[in-house]
Amino acid sequence: MSQMLREAEEAPSCVRRQFSKDAEVYSALGRRLRELNPAMVATIARGSSDHAATYASYLIPFCTGRVVSSLAPSLVSVLKAPLNLRGQFALSISQSGRSPDIIGTVGACKASGALTAAIVNDVESPVAKTVDVLLPQHAGPEGIAATKTVMCTLTAIARLVASWTEDKKFLSALEGLPDVLDNAFAAGMDLDDSMLAGVSSAYVLSRGLGLSSALEIALKLKETCGLHAEAFSTAEVRHGPREIVDKDFIVIALALPGSGREDVLAAANELKAQGARVMLIDMGKIPEAGDPRLAPMMVLQMMYPWLARSSLALGLNPDKPKTLTSKVLYTV
Repeated sequence: MSQMLREAEEAPSCVRRQFSKDAEVYSALGRRLRELNPAMVATIARGSSDHAATYASYLIPFCTGRVVSSLAPSLVSVLKAPLNLRGQFALSISQSGRSPDIIGTVGACKASGALTAAIVNDVESPVAKTVDVLLPQHAGPEGIAATKTVMCTLTAIARLVASWTEDKKFLSALEGLPDVLDNAFAAGMDLDDSMLAGVSSAYVLSRGLGLSSALEIALKLKETCGLHAEAFSTAEVRHGPREIVDKDFIVIALALPGSGREDVLAAANELKAQGARVMLIDMGKIPEAGDPRLAPMMVLQMMYPWLARSSLALGLNPDKPKTLTSKVLYTV
């Protein structure tokens, strides 16, 4: 068993551990956000953490009506843009909490008047020590290919939103999430790990809340399986990108309930007619999927074991990418 596969299997336990901790921290942050009543939320992240931030960019407006914007660290580290975030909320997401540009951007947001919080795995990191509110991932040590930290980050985002909105139904669904993730991992172990043989490129498609999962899967296809892969909303893939799809493509379609499922199914059929190999993950046919706001977590927990096994089936090692050699990337 690869380290990636083993850690993906550990993710539900990590989520259970997270739920056993920090209840008052989330409750207090929810109260502060209701009192602050920010008009917008800025997210600060890179890589898999930024894919999790994409989940926040859909979930927060869907549940609160607030606009969410990704604040590119280069605005601070390269362009030295003056920020004015007084009365707003800035959420940083990082596994290591040690990238200089992330640290600097968080500090700039705080200095400009924003309430700052961070979802971080390393609670002794500079980012963790900079923000007003720390939301630990509680994922434990992890290898190069992020799996359990992503699942814990998505869970933390959902907990934050549920605490902010005092949504008891959402909180109840979250409490049952670890069992759902256990089932999702088992389902992922049954997926065909030979699907990537003979293909050179991949499109990963979804809509709405599912776009965050599509982005993350596309990254893992590049990182662990050596494939050219891109993620698209099905609304966007029709604006030109579909032109290059042919028999050398695999299209991975994530059809999530409540997030444009019917459109994803339609797009999958359109690209299949162009000659693409299609892998359809239809979450609408899985009764235990529960609250559709949690479907992005379930689909990722299905795909991580498939990706780890597919990498090995291609003769690669998901734990040792050719160029990514450290968990901490010191971007500036």
